[in-house]
Parts: sequence; C-alpha cells; structure tokens
Amino acid sequence: MMTMMPGREITKKIYCYSVTYLFFAFFSLPVIWMISTAFKDQLQIFADPPKLLIQPTFVNFKAVLMDRQFVRSFINSFIVGICTVIVTLMLAIPPSYGLTRLTGRMRSGMLSWTLIVRAAPGMIYIIPYFYLFNRIGIMDTKLSLIIINSVFTVPLVIWLLIPFFESIPESVEESARIDGAGRLRILTRICIPIIGSGIASCGILTFIFSWNEFLFALVLSRREARTAPIAIVNYMAYEGTEWGKIAAAGIFILLPVLVFSIAIRKYLVKSAAGSGIKE
Repeated sequence: MMTMMPGREITKKIYCYSVTYLFFAFFSLPVIWMISTAFKDQLQIFADPPKLLIQPTFVNFKAVLMDRQFVRSFINSFIVGICTVIVTLMLAIPPSYGLTRLTGRMRSGMLSWTLIVRAAPGMIYIIPYFYLFNRIGIMDTKLSLIIINSVFTVPLVIWLLIPFFESIPESVEESARIDGAGRLRILTRICIPIIGSGIASCGILTFIFSWNEFLFALVLSRREARTAPIAIVNYMAYEGTEWGKIAAAGIFILLPVLVFSIAIRKYLVKSAAGSGIKE
C-alpha cells in the first residue's frame, strides 16, 4: 500500500485544523462579543475605535438582576421549559414505542403525518391557538406556552426516539412477555431504562427549544407569562438601545442551557454513539 507523502500529510492537517478553527471562530465571535459587551459601560461600548483592553464592570449585571420584570420572566422561562419537557416526554414516549411495533402503510402514514405537523411553520399555529386560548381564558398564562411548545416538540421527539426503541432486540420483549409482563410494564420497566440516554438527550433538545422560543411567547404572552427572550426587548426603547443590559441578560439566558447540557453531557455522548443493546 502506498504511504502518504509527509508533505501531503502536513497539508491535510493544516487544512483540517484551519477549517475547524474557522468554524469555531465563526460561531464563537457573537458569544465573545456579547460577553465583552456585558462587562463594559456605555462609554466603552460606544468607544471609537473599540477598545481591546477594558476595565470590567458589573453594572449591567446588577441592573438586570435588579429588574423585577426580567427576573420574573426568567423564572417563567424555567417553569415553562421544565413543564414542556415533562409533558413532551409523557406524550411522545408511548407513541414512539408503538410506532416501532407497527408495520405497513399505517406506520409510514402516521410517521409522515407526524413529520408534516413538525415541519409546518409556527406562524400557521399562532392564529388558531390565539383564538382558542383567548376563548377559554388561558391567554397570557404559562399553561398556554406549555401547550403550544409541546405541540411542536412532541412530533420531533417521536421521530428521535424511534431509532432508540428499534435498537432494542425483540428477544428482550419476548422474554418479558413469557414472564407475564404486559406492554405497559415492558415499556416502563425494560425499554425506558435501556434507552435512558436517548430520552435524556431528547429532554435537552426540548428544554433548549422551549427556553429559546420567541414567536409563540411574543404572541401568546403579555405581562404575566412573559419569558426571558421577550423581556430583553424591553431594553430596546425609543430613547435608545441599552446594549450592555441586553448582553448581560443574554448571558443569564445562556447559562441555564450551558449548565444543563454540561451536567448531563454523558447522556448526549451515549445517544450520539447509539443507545440500546445488541443481540
């Protein structure tokens, strides 16, 4: 077998590292700019030319923490996110398990319909849900946001969980049925523990979607159920945009997702490698 020339190998490594670092820099620069802006005062933010060496200040973080509306919106986002994860997993796990055991046109038809529901633009759902929630009196409540977020996340989680359920050998379920276990017991006692890493990763994605969701919260909330992404808009007033507060609030919004992902990163690694057991 022909060995690779040292020069070509070095060129290949330089190319791979260059592309990797450029890709990382492209997505990291906005975050770096946000962090840098959060530690600047108004004079440093609008300095021309921009200053690389700054005197860090916590005035923006203090102002955001003292803003009761933002703190309340932050708590609303957390409650809506956690509740959406719980509701989504409860509604998505049984049908995803059931679809793995179906065959023929019924399975393909239901999967296609699930995909269409998820792929439809969110704007399509806004008007009917706005009318419905307004009629039943749950407009501007966390319940309305949990419902509409779950409508969008359940189809996605169903699709994501099906490969995990399919990775479970049928012999495992057959052994459980021989021992007298029913479908519900097989699902709760055997299948769910086996694909725990997949369920955890789906929970992360659901929480991130709900935490960052803007359109539904903008239309369906007013004051009581306002979430953190909507609260940032308050810093963009007619008198001017308070960039320091926006950056500080952005860091506060980023932290829960970052901490949550790091805390259960081992489940993400397992789900990426493929869950389940093999025969």
